[in-house]
Amino acid sequence: MLSELLFGFIIWIVVFLFIIAVGSELFTIMVDEQIRYLRLIINYAPLPATISIPTHPEPVARYASCAVGENRDPVGCVHIRHSGRIRYGKDGRWMNMGGEAFFSLATPGFVWRATITYFPGIWLDAFDYYVDREAGMNLNLFSVIPLDNSQSDEIKEGSLFRYFACTPLVPMIHGSSDLFRWENVDDTTAKAIIWDKDRSIEALVRFDSMGLIESIEPCRKTHPVTGKLVPGLIFSNYSSYAEVEGYRIPMQIVSDLILPDGEYVHAEYSILEVEFNTPDTRRRSGS
Repeated sequence: MLSELLFGFIIWIVVFLFIIAVGSELFTIMVDEQIRYLRLIINYAPLPATISIPTHPEPVARYASCAVGENRDPVGCVHIRHSGRIRYGKDGRWMNMGGEAFFSLATPGFVWRATITYFPGIWLDAFDYYVDREAGMNLNLFSVIPLDNSQSDEIKEGSLFRYFACTPLVPMIHGSSDLFRWENVDDTTAKAIIWDKDRSIEALVRFDSMGLIESIEPCRKTHPVTGKLVPGLIFSNYSSYAEVEGYRIPMQIVSDLILPDGEYVHAEYSILEVEFNTPDTRRRSGS
């Protein structure tokens, strides 16, 4: 009897590990598919021939001049690697995490992935994307078991906002993109309107004493009909700016994210590596 129980337990473990291995592979394929699609869009989307510094509003012009520096060549994609910690709810337990992200500059789009260590041997895989106006937020236990996933239209507005909230990592976009329209608020604050065809969101951007972006938050936080918090919105603070390939970008980010179920997630990121991918000059508009 004991041997039969032991044999059954071993079989259960083998099956469980097999499911985890297959699920992890499928999860990776899903992520890689969105990355390939984003790269394809980047390869064919037109870019300006050169980066130009905006002249207004004054806080934005000051920021772009400082963050972009003397760089004038367009960039098609930025790849970053990050590490940090995350917790669910305001009093949740801190968990370590690490991952990578890709951002498009020619058209709104990003793919973000992180692995979160829940306990030793137990992990969560988070996958977030906005590609070709389609969005998804995924959180899976062992890459297999869905915990809080959504690909609904409801999260697309928040996904577009999260794209804009990542732009301090890609400051050259503020000197070359027609995706944003700015309105001056005061000497240290500006409002941004972000467009993706018929979809738009508004953000309040605050700048520090050096003229660099200090925080970004949504202008509208709740749904006009339901009054509920809009899923996918993020509130971010940026600090520890450093020069990377001539650009000034924040190396520390603290964010509060609203999940599809309405729960807050608090995350603290350190940027470990940044890679700027310059496209073939033949794909630049005006060339």
